[in-house]
This record gives sequence, C-alpha cells and structure tokens, in this order.
Amino acid sequence: MIETLEAYLAELDEPARTWVAEFTDYVGAAYPSLQLTMFRQRPMFKFGRTYTDGYVMFTAAKSHFTLHAIEFDLIEAFRLRLPRASFGKGSIKVKFGDVDAKPVLREFVDQVMARHGVARAG
Repeated sequence: MIETLEAYLAELDEPARTWVAEFTDYVGAAYPSLQLTMFRQRPMFKFGRTYTDGYVMFTAAKSHFTLHAIEFDLIEAFRLRLPRASFGKGSIKVKFGDVDAKPVLREFVDQVMARHGVARAG
C-alpha cells in the first residue's frame, strides 16, 4: 500500500515521476498552508475535511499526466487553452511531450486555489 508521496513517486517511471514531483513541489511551495495527503494511494491537496470540499490531485500513467479537481466549470473553461489535452469531468490529461501545457496547468491550480481562498506564499 502506497502511503507517502515518496513511495508513489518511486513506483513511477520517467517522465511520469518528474511531472508529478514538479506539480506537488509547486503546490507545496506556492501554497504552504496546504498539506499533502494520500487519497487512494495518490497525492492530493484538499481544502476541507473531505475531498468533496475541493482538492487538486496529481497522477500519472504510462504516457500522460493527469490533474484532477472537482472544479468542473473551470476544467471546461481550460479546454481552449489546452488544445492537445484530453478532458474528463474532473480531470485534465496531458501527454508528457506537451511541456507547453505546464504553465497553463499551474495557472489552473492557481485559479482553483483562489476559488477556495487558499493564500499564495510570497
């Protein structure tokens, strides 16, 4: 059973490991008031007592990185900004080769944080 970020990262191959580490590091540095938790053996930052209060979660598969959130309208709004991504109701999937998507995904995270009143460091 995976119970830590380090254990999750150790299970991933490159470039999956780097993508997940980059985004968990980003949230940890930019939003230090949030604590990373493992949810169903995946790294998550949640905004309340339960995940239904809102969250961002990062996962990776063999060929893509996925950012998860329950901000369904915001996910829909980012479709035009991420033309090579694929979308689920609560997810944005980006192929590892699409490095141009990273700043847009960070902006998505920032907008989710702003919606939930999470203060940015600095």
